[in-house]
Amino acid sequence: MSRIHLLNQLATSECPYNFGAGVPPLDQYPAFDPGYFYRVFLEEFPNKPVLHYHQSEGFLGELSQRVFQKDGFSDAKGGIITNGVQESITLATLLFKDSCVACTDPFYPGFVDAVKMSGNDTCFIDSEHWLESLESLVPGSLFYISADFANPTGKRITLDERKQLLAIAEKNDFYIFEDATYRPFFLDHSLPSLVSMAPERVFHSISFSKILSPGLRVAMTHVPSAFRDAFLSLKANVSLNSSGFTQAIVGGWLLKNEFSLSKHLDAFKNLMRNKQEFLLTQHVAYEGGFFVEMTLQHPSIDLAWCTELLAKEDVAACPMSLFSDNLTHHNKLRLAIAKISLENLKVGFMKIHNFVGS
Repeated sequence: MSRIHLLNQLATSECPYNFGAGVPPLDQYPAFDPGYFYRVFLEEFPNKPVLHYHQSEGFLGELSQRVFQKDGFSDAKGGIITNGVQESITLATLLFKDSCVACTDPFYPGFVDAVKMSGNDTCFIDSEHWLESLESLVPGSLFYISADFANPTGKRITLDERKQLLAIAEKNDFYIFEDATYRPFFLDHSLPSLVSMAPERVFHSISFSKILSPGLRVAMTHVPSAFRDAFLSLKANVSLNSSGFTQAIVGGWLLKNEFSLSKHLDAFKNLMRNKQEFLLTQHVAYEGGFFVEMTLQHPSIDLAWCTELLAKEDVAACPMSLFSDNLTHHNKLRLAIAKISLENLKVGFMKIHNFVGS
């Protein structure tokens, strides 16, 4: 079973202490009426080809430009609409299928699996010394990173690290794929996106799956101008174009939400701040996003260990080894904390510690 398939199964699990599913807590967001936003879009843009085949880049170019600009990318032009960030990742790995493609370890399985599908192998970068390790990338390489609250570690890179990363990429002439899926979920303040600092060096893809609904399958992707035509050619062959229906729904929502991807998340973030306070008492770092990394005093946390945890304690969790082939992560869990209640978060932690001590 592929890792993504396993994670999708966890997403539908109904166990009360589900730390395995990185799904959005839609019930904690403002009410979302797809039909209403669809009509809003049609009133504003009655001539858009919602019901027909249309250009491969989609018809939300003008609106995507305003989204990027609202997020601090002042020089943004229209983005390409893809079927979620995952399609954008797949197209980028196909573009670089004859080049070195790299990511940090632990890794997002969707990237590694896409690289494998392209017939290539992933170059894994040491997460402890990742900036120094990037010096070894050859010109023309592609480096994947989620700079804001990455899956699986939940970590956000600092402003200084962003500047260093871009300086190394410019010096060594490689490119960056910035997965911005969790970027809107900051609790304190946002940091500049990589694309806003180096637009011709960075692919930048933002998803509506986590902030609105995974069922929309809509993402907006900035592609450096040197790769745009080739990216669109691949898009045309992989999926022709993205759904006009879901593009219209997203477009209507953006019009009503003033192009902000995070304004509607205020109430959810307040709930997450309460969880952050509890996590601090557990010595677990959390700044935003959906995930945290938990280190336990146990020599071998793997799928078998997590299967037993689920059977005995009704707690679903993912071993960090699911996202890494590096044995240094053998005593860590990836916990998805966005959807679980504060009460169940506390009880779930107690159950995990009890299981470790049993």
